[in-house]
Amino acid sequence: MVTLRCPCEQSHELWGELWWAGGQYQWVFYDDLKTSETYSEQVSYCPECGRELERKTLRSVKPLH
Repeated sequence: MVTLRCPCEQSHELWGELWWAGGQYQWVFYDDLKTSETYSEQVSYCPECGRELERKTLRSVKPLH
């Protein structure tokens, strides 16, 4: 698990997990901003800017313990 931020101006905080699904690894993202309507829900798009979430475009913040 890793904490990530969208590169948009709002830098919305998410967490990501690498799952094994359909015979391959796939990143799954969750909203980690407590004041957000989608807090703790799985998301495919940034709740702030609407950008599709891809691991290669997200910035790593810190590992979760």
